[in-house]
Amino acid sequence: MDLVRFDPFSLLSEMDRFFERGVAATPTWAPRIDAFDREKELVIRVELPGVKPEDVDITFEDRTLTISGKREFEETVEQGGYHRREIFTGEFKRTLVLPEGLNPDDISAKAENGMLSVIIPRRPEVLPRKVKVDVAS
Repeated sequence: MDLVRFDPFSLLSEMDRFFERGVAATPTWAPRIDAFDREKELVIRVELPGVKPEDVDITFEDRTLTISGKREFEETVEQGGYHRREIFTGEFKRTLVLPEGLNPDDISAKAENGMLSVIIPRRPEVLPRKVKVDVAS
């Protein structure tokens, strides 16, 4: 009797092959984001390597920011030609509910080195104010 070594990761490989063959529709993906505060603005950074800036749409409505678009590569390889496929292509969409006090009229966005930065300033009335304290003599 021969002993056969059990490889638990072979099950994962089988599942990968099953899902790669079984999905015929265009995959959708969700890029990773960072959202953080600066003194006078909220900044949303989105990882979008390989996405052309003209293929990105940014909308802001009722405190909801939606970033959507698509990534496509000009070089195509038939499904059977891949050894491994982990880079998603196709449409993407991220929707974020943002805090109150932002000024949607002055949103700006810039794309650089595969990163999209969306900058949303705060309304002046919600910014902290400094008050000078007079010293009585």
